[in-house]
Amino acid sequence: MSRSTILLVDDESLVREELGGMLEDDGYRVITASDGEEGLTVFRTARPDMVITDARMPRRDGLSLAAAIRGHDVRVPITVITGHGSEAMLLDALRVGVTDFVRKPVRVEDLSAALLRMNEVLAIARRIDQKVPGSIRPVEQSWVFETDNDPAGIPAFVEYFVATCAYGADFRSATELSLALRELILNAIEHGNLGVTSEEKRRAIEARRLTELIHQRLADPALAARRATITARRRHHRIDVEIRDQGDGFDWNCLPDPRDPANLLREHGRGVLLARVSVDDLAYRDRGTCVTFSKLLRTPD
Repeated sequence: MSRSTILLVDDESLVREELGGMLEDDGYRVITASDGEEGLTVFRTARPDMVITDARMPRRDGLSLAAAIRGHDVRVPITVITGHGSEAMLLDALRVGVTDFVRKPVRVEDLSAALLRMNEVLAIARRIDQKVPGSIRPVEQSWVFETDNDPAGIPAFVEYFVATCAYGADFRSATELSLALRELILNAIEHGNLGVTSEEKRRAIEARRLTELIHQRLADPALAARRATITARRRHHRIDVEIRDQGDGFDWNCLPDPRDPANLLREHGRGVLLARVSVDDLAYRDRGTCVTFSKLLRTPD
């Protein structure tokens, strides 16, 4: 399999060197640009698979670059590196179609999470062109899925879910749906079924022991036997999804305020917040063991 190419755009040479080295160590081919204007030129000529860009740069900032890239390619995943004080641009960046954010200084675990999301977007892009014949007009369908507690299986399931249940949707709708689905199933498994608290997860990520922590919880037969159920109902261009876990629940009223863009850079509740801004409505029920959301699926022009 050929390596994916990442365009890394940052006006600091040290950042390009250090972050580029981290990406190359992960097996990516890296090309760089020193500001947004050069980044756009390089993008047009090199056509990379993914883009990682700093938010604040001379000549053209990261949001302007992302918008310009979207004018050429609506499918390439884009991650924006941002620091404190740039929260006001985050919601605008999501509207432009930015895939993810990474906070400065960039940590390995945050970069890895962003790369995972961008690779999932690439997988969606490869399958989104599948179309239902024009002579067939499904009116209503429903699906029920059950998953065990292995987080490694989530990306493949999300890709299958979007291709199966969101057929005919445009790329933006498909990627927003996949982001919400991934984050909420991951929460149902880790925080719900396996009982991993936000603080436990934060410490495990910092120590690079999250996989070990998950395996420890799976060693408990009672926790390993729990399941998450995903129920979906689609009628025309609307899909309603329910995700239910068998955990003890949590106080969902403590989740970050989705109206405050500064919360997009928080560690606690960030996945749920990204899910909330990706769908049309989202609500928790039953002590937090059940989350529901709806998504209106746009179709290509």
